Amino acid sequence: MYKLSLPFPPSVNTYWRHVGNRVLVSKKGRQYQAAVSSLLKRKNVKTLDGDLIVDIRLIPPDRRRRDVDNSLKALLDAMQYGGAYEDDSQIVRLTVEKFAPEPKQERAEVVVQRVPAPIGKAGFRTCLRCDEAFESDGPGNRICLPCRQINAMFSCRVEDIRGKKRHNGNVIIEREEDQV
Repeated sequence: MYKLSLPFPPSVNTYWRHVGNRVLVSKKGRQYQAAVSSLLKRKNVKTLDGDLIVDIRLIPPDRRRRDVDNSLKALLDAMQYGGAYEDDSQIVRLTVEKFAPEPKQERAEVVVQRVPAPIGKAGFRTCLRCDEAFESDGPGNRICLPCRQINAMFSCRVEDIRGKKRHNGNVIIEREEDQV
């Protein structure tokens, strides 16, 4: 799962340019793709495969009227160009929200995650630690077996610390007569 804060995308109205009988990505569109691509590389985003869920929050720079669908093409294509996923046809669920403008802080907040299970198949959950789908035993089981094993290696230290009274980080040793 990736949580990204990307530059606000250009409108699809300025994303394409006609040159002769060809349609090309405009200079503004290429600059946006390069900006998103460099940001994804800095964050070491690895390409996701399989079905994906994408949630987008658009925070525009000003109060001008904007259609949310005009921003999607540039944003999704730039993320594909930057390597967030192989193809935007992998997206099976897409949600978009437009929020109140924030001058000089315009952005697109994007969350990309794998579909937790084959669509329609019960008993699968997404691991809270590694974001991978796994077959769950029930509602209390939210961490996959490999992650539970990793957690078990560190739990002995946590169990030693839990339930002790402390003062400035040091354990307070209680007298036996106070424990009665």
